[in-house]
Amino acid sequence: MVGRYLTIIAFFAAYAMCTASIAAQSEVTTIAGSGAAGIADGPAEKATFLFPSGVAVSHDGSIYIADRAAQRIRVLASGQVRTVAGSGPIAPPGLSVAGGYLDGPALQARFSGPEGLAVAPDGALFIADSFNHCVRKLKAGEVSTVVGKCTDAGATDGSVDRARLEDPEALTFDAAGNLYIADNGVGLRRFGTDGTLVTIHLRSYAGQSALGVALIQGSQSLVAEATLDGIALYNPSTATDQFFSVYPLWSPWGAPNQLAVLDARQMVFSNVIAYNIGYFRLPEVPLLGQPYAGAIAGGASEQPFQNAGYVNGSLSDARFYDPMGIAVLGNTIVLADGGNRRIRQIVLPGVRVPETVTDLNPTDANHYHVALVGGPWSFVDTTGADSICAHMEAVLDRSRRFLKPVRCHAVPIASGSEADMEEYVKTVLPHRHMDLAILALEPDAVADIAAFRARVSDLLDMLTPLHTRLALIWVYPSRDVSFADTDWLLHGDASISSPAPPALSYERTRQIESEVRGTPVLQYDSYTDLVNFELSSNAIPLFTPPGETGPNPRGNAFLGEHFAQGLLDAGLGRP
Repeated sequence: MVGRYLTIIAFFAAYAMCTASIAAQSEVTTIAGSGAAGIADGPAEKATFLFPSGVAVSHDGSIYIADRAAQRIRVLASGQVRTVAGSGPIAPPGLSVAGGYLDGPALQARFSGPEGLAVAPDGALFIADSFNHCVRKLKAGEVSTVVGKCTDAGATDGSVDRARLEDPEALTFDAAGNLYIADNGVGLRRFGTDGTLVTIHLRSYAGQSALGVALIQGSQSLVAEATLDGIALYNPSTATDQFFSVYPLWSPWGAPNQLAVLDARQMVFSNVIAYNIGYFRLPEVPLLGQPYAGAIAGGASEQPFQNAGYVNGSLSDARFYDPMGIAVLGNTIVLADGGNRRIRQIVLPGVRVPETVTDLNPTDANHYHVALVGGPWSFVDTTGADSICAHMEAVLDRSRRFLKPVRCHAVPIASGSEADMEEYVKTVLPHRHMDLAILALEPDAVADIAAFRARVSDLLDMLTPLHTRLALIWVYPSRDVSFADTDWLLHGDASISSPAPPALSYERTRQIESEVRGTPVLQYDSYTDLVNFELSSNAIPLFTPPGETGPNPRGNAFLGEHFAQGLLDAGLGRP
């Protein structure tokens, strides 16, 4: 009998491991395309593509696909792929169809490099016919030209008969029905409901690359444009714009190509330079937050070609080759994986968005709530188990000093200044209960040491009636814990045998600490732990690649665990 029970237990254990493995493997899947080159319709897993480059989700959930090399528009619905527009035979050696231009019945129409797609409010499909330099429309089985003189490139604004497009690559509609066009080589353009094409000259971005475009709906809708250099936001209501550099082209994050919007602050993008799927989060206007970019699926090598391939499975294990068109469908991303000649589906990870003044994760009476407030270069709250908050929570929960599970809220302050951190505490915490407020300060951010004690006293006077404790964590930029020519943030050097002399910021911290000694403020100074890390035999980069503005997952783990343990050692959680 015991042996039988052990067998049953072993079976369920194996079953649990198997289902967990399947769950991980199902984060990235192929939903259409065998990988072979061709133009065959039929069951999704047997259908073939030449180079799928654009996707759009219709009102009924069907997925439109622009097959750029096949000069066709396909649709994936109910497990079947069928061609809905475009024609022409495959030319030798069997990897492309010759481009052309012809309006009329959809299955006789000709395209030349169709790429970006957008579904209009009335359900019509608009097509960026890039090599024909025009925008086409598919409706009721007919293809027609909307704007631009096909086969005649240009950058002329004006009425339909005069307007010219250079290289339309992506499209999106606003709520009023205006069509925004990413016209590569010209920039962001709008074809209005009045039939006029206008070039939008951005003040914040002088470049002319325009690869993707998407609408961000909110209290004021914004148009997001993807460029080789980053993401530009245009506000049609105020005719103002703002530009955000994502990362240098040589970093694993590469540059955004096609865009898809998750909500008013978050978007995802395909990345043909780094061959992965990127994530971009906007800052919260006007005071708090910091833009953040990273990869959520695919490789993260600094050598982008090492990321290329075809692998389904977990987000980190998955590999893509020339990812192009991207769209959001429910809690998943639909991707045109051009080089792999497949349509892929990616389960969106649970993203923990840092709180701001107007966007604070809910607090409740069932958790011990901690607000970690600091400059974005001191910490970056990424996603899930990689976040600095997740590591802080784990260490604090393991201490068994708290009667409730710990919930950490990361709050990057764009300026990183002491004054703005204090402003956050004074503005938000009276309205959202926190059991602990942590200010992660660089010593140089304290403008006036002599007046610091008075400001801390003011914070204590405000927080004490709210039953909120105050903690100070001292963090250091790379120059303060460097040895010789080695920067601990980027390299780590196991050959170093003795610590560097205390940096000026370290000495400044001693002066600041003395100002608040004797007050009920918890303090943790990270300097010694960072030095010991640099001297350890397994010192590995905490900030990679060069040029990052915050820790990588290893850095988040190191800082989160040391921040939490440092505060525990200082007395956090004791009766």
